[in-house]
Amino acid sequence: MKNLKESVLEEARKGKGLGMKLNLLREALHHLLLQELDRKGGFQQICFLGGTALRVVYGLDRFSEELDFSKSLNMDKNFDLPSLVNPVQRSLYDFGFECSIEKMNIETNVKKCFFVFTGLLYELDRSFRKNQKLAIKFDVDSKPPAGAQEMLSPITGSRVYKVRHYNLPSLFAGKLHAILFRYYTKGRDLYDFLWYMGKKVPVNLTLLENAISQTTGNPTKLDIEGLKHRLQERFEKVDFEKAKKDVEVFLTDPSSLSLFEKNLFLQSVDSIQIS
Repeated sequence: MKNLKESVLEEARKGKGLGMKLNLLREALHHLLLQELDRKGGFQQICFLGGTALRVVYGLDRFSEELDFSKSLNMDKNFDLPSLVNPVQRSLYDFGFECSIEKMNIETNVKKCFFVFTGLLYELDRSFRKNQKLAIKFDVDSKPPAGAQEMLSPITGSRVYKVRHYNLPSLFAGKLHAILFRYYTKGRDLYDFLWYMGKKVPVNLTLLENAISQTTGNPTKLDIEGLKHRLQERFEKVDFEKAKKDVEVFLTDPSSLSLFEKNLFLQSVDSIQIS
């Protein structure tokens, strides 16, 4: 009978090419980390968000890298990152993974660390260096903006667990905030924008306003036309060819890159709705 690590590697080896094998391995580890967070009671403290949440919970058709969370509305005490991640790391060690927690930072509002796996890439494929490390970034916003709507959902598949997460309008608000305020253009943000628009997801405007206010330090009030104007201004400045290069290695279907046209994004803004 295969142990857990062997099963994870066997599934990842089904990928065509190193890039897809890496995507599949990272995703398998995402599921394992989330499962252990659930088992340790982590989702009583934190709420899953970001692009990885969109894929895990809602089936976004691209792979992701990081695990992003916020402190849950259910938690009324100070958040302690080490007490959350250390038990998960010990479980991974017991499962046979050489995993450490590195670059822990608990001094800022966004607490962060990396789950670092040593030797796993080489076990996956000998094209990787023997001691090459695979790091999965783990962030928790301990002071998230107000206004998010949380849900609890089951996840089934190779791992079975449950996650507390933002609903789709709240996730969309977080994505729009990233598009408007990230200091560089991230192709994955743009791809996710089109996914939301294709699904006709309305945006949680209250959460977006509060996130902008938190970032700028100034009270922000938006209406639908003001939001459209901000997005159109942003998309006018995007280098879409550069954005393609950021996202292409994460796509399950590379033909999706044909969507990266400025006019499509500008026209999509006209259809945006608020919840």
